[in-house]
Amino acid sequence: MCTSGKIAGHRIVFKQLSFPVSIGVLPHEREGPQQLLIDLEIELRPDMPNPQENVAKVLNYDGIRGRIVALAQAKHHNLLESLGRELLSIFEDERDIIRVRLSVHKPDVYADIAAVGYEIDYVWDR
Repeated sequence: MCTSGKIAGHRIVFKQLSFPVSIGVLPHEREGPQQLLIDLEIELRPDMPNPQENVAKVLNYDGIRGRIVALAQAKHHNLLESLGRELLSIFEDERDIIRVRLSVHKPDVYADIAAVGYEIDYVWDR
């Protein structure tokens, strides 16, 4: 373990969490679910203690993943922007999280674009 400095920042990262959701305003988008991609960067308090292999002392990212999927699949969403903002509520009570960068993308919108999406950065005053 390093002892000559201090942790300036640490984060948990999700890359391309992928699952189907009901999203869109156009008639053909309402015919069935579309694939959604989520990128997520969760910045944790830099003063969090070393977990020393104790799972109870770290953020449960499996639980976060499950809440993201459940919230996104619970209803139809018209806009990526609205869904992205709604997903922020998942982190409201997580005291060890100080900032989130969240991207929601639809990969199958255009043939000449890998994905189109919305990204939001949110910082809590904790």
